[in-house]
Amino acid sequence: MKQNRRDFMQNTAKGTALTSFAVSVGPISILGANERIRMGGIGAGDRGTDRLRAAQRLGAEIVALCDVNQLMLDHAREVLGGAADRYEVHQDLLERDDIDALVIAPPDHWHHDIFIDAMQAGKDVYQEKPLSHTIEAGARMVEAAEKANRVVQIGNHRRSGKHWHDAYQAIKEGKIGEIKWIRTYDCRDWSKGDPYQARGRNKNLYDPNKINWKRFLGPAPSRPYSSDRASAWRWYWDYAGGLLTDIGAHNIDVAMWMTDCEAPRSVTANGGTYLLDFWETPDVVHTTMDCGTFSIDFSVVFTNGHDGYGHVIYGTKGTIVQENSSVKIFAADNREKPTVEWPMNDEGTAHMQNFLDCVKSRKPTNSPIATAHKVITACHLSNIAFRKETKIKWDAQRQAFI
Repeated sequence: MKQNRRDFMQNTAKGTALTSFAVSVGPISILGANERIRMGGIGAGDRGTDRLRAAQRLGAEIVALCDVNQLMLDHAREVLGGAADRYEVHQDLLERDDIDALVIAPPDHWHHDIFIDAMQAGKDVYQEKPLSHTIEAGARMVEAAEKANRVVQIGNHRRSGKHWHDAYQAIKEGKIGEIKWIRTYDCRDWSKGDPYQARGRNKNLYDPNKINWKRFLGPAPSRPYSSDRASAWRWYWDYAGGLLTDIGAHNIDVAMWMTDCEAPRSVTANGGTYLLDFWETPDVVHTTMDCGTFSIDFSVVFTNGHDGYGHVIYGTKGTIVQENSSVKIFAADNREKPTVEWPMNDEGTAHMQNFLDCVKSRKPTNSPIATAHKVITACHLSNIAFRKETKIKWDAQRQAFI
């Protein structure tokens, strides 16, 4: 962040120019309704393994795993039944022609390169959120997916929540009037218990002698091995965007979906690293987005879990409130008793089911890549505003800073 504001904006805007890819699009084999989908996983950490396990429960066969951490590969392979072949280099896995689809879930800074390679290899992809590490990387991923014509599901799994589809329909029917403000939040307490929770889910899986650190770094700056960076990469700018992209990929997604928002016009953000002092990214952060006729406020806090997770959508005639396990609609003159209430379904399982169904049907997924790119762009703009300590103005049509 040593660049001045003018240079930073110019360099980032230049980077949003799309790069052409020589994507080889071969014939797409159509699976029968009863055929089993054979899947591979690139990135065998907790999230990648969870997504593969969900696919396995839904009938997919997991045939190959790839990770730079051999202990993590062992762990994931055991969780998934011990039959998957192991790889350290993702290109080797992609050479297999018996794999129908992939779960891609490495650290964020690897999302772009692996996704592009998967498109060139002709694979359908479930790409874990956040879509990209930068705005320009996301734009290139969208272009590659469009050229390859593969089935792509981005892991913004709120899109498979029936309760959110019902809420969207209620909004379209005018049940809460015109939306003028959305407040969304995610509060978790990582201040107590095993301090390693904030560093990684399982400290026993990070032996430097079992990690190909050079390959972990990949396109990121060269640095000496660090157990914190290896396990808690989400909280370092080299590899991810912290809470604003990791959690914002869900919360901002809902806010933009419910309002049909293409992009914010301007963004501000503030916060800091107040408790988890080994993090580079903030552990308490807030962003406000001006979207023209309404505003989105998003707060994410990992120092206190009192409020949990939720959204409040304020209309001129009523309010939609989602708090942890249910969604409710309140009339403008009644804050006590909801007029409608829905339970929340298992979004994660539904999202994977939707992907597997689309691999067979070739229909669009619930969370297509172009939509996810718009959402994560808003999150990236929030991080830019936070790091530059200034308001960021954005022209969505030109995909450029103002």
